[in-house]
Amino acid sequence: MKEFIKEFSFPIIWELLFIGLFIMRPFKTLYLFFIYYLVLLVFFRESFSFKEYKQSFKKFKSFWIPVIITTIAAFAAYWVKVNLIQRNFFMLDGTYNITWENSYVGEALYALTIMFLGPIASELFYRKALMRFDGPFPTVLSFVAGLVFCAFGSAYLPLGLAEAVLLALPYAVAYLVTKNVYVTITVHILFMLYQHIPNIIYDVARISLR
Repeated sequence: MKEFIKEFSFPIIWELLFIGLFIMRPFKTLYLFFIYYLVLLVFFRESFSFKEYKQSFKKFKSFWIPVIITTIAAFAAYWVKVNLIQRNFFMLDGTYNITWENSYVGEALYALTIMFLGPIASELFYRKALMRFDGPFPTVLSFVAGLVFCAFGSAYLPLGLAEAVLLALPYAVAYLVTKNVYVTITVHILFMLYQHIPNIIYDVARISLR
């Protein structure tokens, strides 16, 4: 436990600082998200290799099949959130909303942050760094810890935390089974692209027509 606290003291404190700053509600929260994910990415940079990631694309059985299965699970979890949870629980979920400048630069920074920096930094921290496989108890404990930290990185109220755990569960299970963070990074990026590209295209078109 002491080694765990020593190793993760900075990212844990950094996440707590992020939560505290967000609750204070700065005007443009996009910059807060950008800095938060960028610092995590720099901190865990040695856990990511473009060469290894590129090589993963050649492995159909050990990479693409888990990617497909995890993608289906991620969309199923999102469907449950939207159609079963949000339609039946009318209350604040306490999720961290991203606000940004209505400009080309703002849209570009938003796209970079939400579709690439966020997924990569999240998977390196909440999955590859936190999850350990030293035995049954450490595995279960780190699995739960990864989900908890991931949840608090997305929301601060009970409903939002539950939704965040639900959405993170497919990624956590995929990493538990494959032990390949590039699988979860790929699915996370694909899901963010699906979820946000239409809105970004609409916003850019609206800005162009002003």
